[in-house]
Amino acid sequence: MRQTVLGFDYGRRKIGIAVGQTSTGFAEGIATIRADSPAGPWLKIGKLIEDWRPDALVVGLPLAVDRSEPEFAGCAREFGRQLHCRFELPVNFVDETLTTDFADAIIRETTASGKRITKRRKSVRDQLAAELILKTYLHDCTTPQTG
Repeated sequence: MRQTVLGFDYGRRKIGIAVGQTSTGFAEGIATIRADSPAGPWLKIGKLIEDWRPDALVVGLPLAVDRSEPEFAGCAREFGRQLHCRFELPVNFVDETLTTDFADAIIRETTASGKRITKRRKSVRDQLAAELILKTYLHDCTTPQTG
């Protein structure tokens, strides 16, 4: 069954958002929104949900090397709880370990040698991290389970 899914890279200041399809495993960053504005992120997230009509939401969960949940993981879980309560959609959590580091590496690799990384490229980092989170989820959804 084909499902549209929105993925979130939650941060206290910014939230990266990506959209993907379970049928293709494809994901694409679509927005970076401010999390610390007076109104919070909810109006903009609501608009994206209205536009994309996702079947489920995915939130990146920062885990420690030993797979335990550091303090900030509680903030990501609360963000996921708020998403579920406000939009009445299922919320899944996916390990987001190193996604921001991978996003930074991709940005460095795609920036010409000797060029300064611009604010625009830095703003794409959160979308790219959300895309990587969502690709992890989609891969897990489309990989046949054995056993």
